Amino acid sequence: MRNIAVAILVVIMASIIIEPLVELANVFREKITVGSAVSGALRAARDRSLEDELLRELDARVDEERFKEYFADSFGDALHVSESNDAGDEVTFTSDDGKFNPFTVSFVFDEYTDLKGRIVTQVIVKAESKYKFKTKYLKLAEAAGSSGEYKLVSEQKYLLSVRN
Repeated sequence: MRNIAVAILVVIMASIIIEPLVELANVFREKITVGSAVSGALRAARDRSLEDELLRELDARVDEERFKEYFADSFGDALHVSESNDAGDEVTFTSDDGKFNPFTVSFVFDEYTDLKGRIVTQVIVKAESKYKFKTKYLKLAEAAGSSGEYKLVSEQKYLLSVRN
């Protein structure tokens, strides 16, 4: 009887130790997924939002509305989220399949002239969302009001310039 009690105790202790490790692996996987989605969306938006008529003079001026539109399309396709609110330089996305909490993506556009007199645009994109726990114990802890809130954050800076 004592061996059975020890075996049950070992199983319970193993599940208590292993579940947070599984959750940690899920966090890292989702951080990588969000980071690659932001990176891919930035590349897609960069390629399609430069103002073509200024490329002849080697100026890299971005149409901000087109940039945000192309970014939203690519980001939505990568993470299965859809745009729910567009308020200036902040766009909110909601998950189509319930896998993520709502994402808030903020854009900062900075345009300046380099030493050769060409226009260079710097774009900073920050995507963040509250992490949605996957394992049973951490879902219960979150529902009980635990302060263990974790955010998925991906921030990237792109410098857009044209070279001859």
